[in-house]
Amino acid sequence: MKTISITFILVAITLLVLNYQPDSVEDGNTDSPKQELLLYSGITMVRPLQKLADQFSEQHHVKVKLVQGASGFLFDTLTKQQSGDIYFPGSPNFRKSHLQENLFASYVLVGYNRLAIITPKNNPKQLKADLKQLTNPELSVVISSPEASSVGRATELALRKLGIANAVYENVTYFTTDSHRIFTAIRSGHADIAVNWYATSKWPETVDYMDALIIDNKISPKRDLELNLLRFSKNPELALEFMRFASSPAGLQVFADYGFLTPEEQQQFKQNPPQIISLDQ
Repeated sequence: MKTISITFILVAITLLVLNYQPDSVEDGNTDSPKQELLLYSGITMVRPLQKLADQFSEQHHVKVKLVQGASGFLFDTLTKQQSGDIYFPGSPNFRKSHLQENLFASYVLVGYNRLAIITPKNNPKQLKADLKQLTNPELSVVISSPEASSVGRATELALRKLGIANAVYENVTYFTTDSHRIFTAIRSGHADIAVNWYATSKWPETVDYMDALIIDNKISPKRDLELNLLRFSKNPELALEFMRFASSPAGLQVFADYGFLTPEEQQQFKQNPPQIISLDQ
């Protein structure tokens, strides 16, 4: 019996060895492992970016990994780790306010973020696109912290422009950290009113729970959404190819489907396609 058992084990090991292939061997190809891109994305924009990443990965036979989170947290992460290829924050201020640090090599515009008043579905309290309602003590108010995310920064700028920031902060039920947690506050019934990016109202999981009222552009101008090539990218040419793909008509359509471009803006891009801007110029 021992001889039979030993023979069986040896045969099993032999079959495992014969059938083993390293991860880098695919379809008989023994070349080096696939190239890989690492993208950092703000939470609000991760859905269209993931869709484009999947398409790009299939077309170019490369790996594309996404790290999502609040834009400020992601900026701190990539700055400390000095790794990754593309940064996609919810506002261009993260690039503009850190130009002297020489973190970015180029960027391209792919859409816009718009600030909106968010209410539960069907707007039961009949609220308007007016930030002054955030001072109403009869309303439960939830907004994002300005230190944590792009939507928090945009909200603070708008409140200060109206001169009501302190009054709103005194009335806030609680602060949260990102756009997804704002949605959670609405869905759970914790908030009667919130402020978030308009596109979050177009998520498949949010459309049944909330409505959005776009805030006047004079009070809160729309924010450019830009893909930023990181200067320490290990695959800069591949990253640039992804940026060209995302800013192509097909890529821009994906962003439009998720609420980041209006039909009028798409038409403008058809007439004047977005260009990758080098910061070395």
